[in-house]
Amino acid sequence: MSRLKPIRAIQFLLFFVALLNALEGQLRADVGNRAVRQTNDNSKQEASVPSSEKASTRSSKLERPFLGAYLNFRQLFKSLATDERREQAIDVALDRFQKSGLKVIMPYVTTTSGGSLYPSVVITDRVYGKWDPLAYLIRSARDRSLEVYPVVCVLSCGHDKPAGVLNVHPEWATRHPDGTPAGHLCPANAEVRAWVTSIVAEVVDRYGPEGILLDYLRYRNRPSRLDASSEKAFKRYARERPDIPRDELLQTYREQALTTLAKEISESARKRQPGLKIAIYSWGPHVASDHRVAQDWPTWSAAGYVDMVNISGYCYPDNYGKKYLDVFQKRIGDAVKLNRQAGGRADITFCLGVVTSHGKIRSADWVHDYLRLAGEKGVTGTAFFTWSTLQPFLSDVDERHYLPAFVAQIQRARHQREIDAR
Repeated sequence: MSRLKPIRAIQFLLFFVALLNALEGQLRADVGNRAVRQTNDNSKQEASVPSSEKASTRSSKLERPFLGAYLNFRQLFKSLATDERREQAIDVALDRFQKSGLKVIMPYVTTTSGGSLYPSVVITDRVYGKWDPLAYLIRSARDRSLEVYPVVCVLSCGHDKPAGVLNVHPEWATRHPDGTPAGHLCPANAEVRAWVTSIVAEVVDRYGPEGILLDYLRYRNRPSRLDASSEKAFKRYARERPDIPRDELLQTYREQALTTLAKEISESARKRQPGLKIAIYSWGPHVASDHRVAQDWPTWSAAGYVDMVNISGYCYPDNYGKKYLDVFQKRIGDAVKLNRQAGGRADITFCLGVVTSHGKIRSADWVHDYLRLAGEKGVTGTAFFTWSTLQPFLSDVDERHYLPAFVAQIQRARHQREIDAR
């Protein structure tokens, strides 16, 4: 037991520092970032962005067209039982990655069940114990001139039932309509925001990656309630605004809480590592306003909290029938348009899902279709989901030069925008 005390002391110190930063950020947010803007048909309050920021000229923060792939360590390792064999699997994967022309490897470093895939001090459920696959991957990637964007599953912590830190702090969870805790952290809770921010800070401090991607930076797409303390705070908030319908107020409150978390993560991470690229994964333009997940990403883009929004491209005959490419193209085009209308600073890329819960691609030609159509709509890159599921199609993608053609398409569009702006 005595050997655990130093670890607990470090955990407490990291959490306490992150909590102070979060409270300081909340005070600033209350002063400057919770302004009210009126819509044409109601008086809904939304997080606002100064007009000077909205009017700024947006230029890409990515040094080149973004070409990446999400990496699931457990998919990669499968049944490999030793650290040595797992390291060999990483080397083989990165050699092939480099040859493919992809530039950014995006390894998941936390799980949706609250575990960590690196030896975290903040998270106690460590999938690989003391062994550090992330450190090995980053060293090996840099030997091959590849960039690394670790992926953090920000708020998911057990899905329907609490897991991970929620077993210790069930009061941090969003709740089912009947009041029982769900497996999802509530961003309206300042302690939750501090704890989540400390995880991102730990990854940035320890590994110094080129970027980081925030997945599950959203509420669940299920009927849910805030945690108990946040629900009390919301009731006080609502009493001060008796003329606004409760549902509108609650939606605003949820959106503002998530925006505050995006802001706090961004400020904390960039304070530690100026120039760090921060990306998010999003389902698309439809979740940006009046949606259950409350992910107002255009505001985050306009405020400079994020540098890239990776939009889901999960459109297949499986879920949309014969019109799947029309749905895909509209989703991507609407996301690009919404970002520009908001004065967004972030690049819009798309996530090309090879095998997902929504469907899967059937041939390499599908990769070409998605890349070409997204390029026509003005994206600046793509990320495959996932590296392992891409393997059956990768040789054909290479031989048919789909990625170089996509890069050329993006560069032509960027050059034309620069000409138009003169």
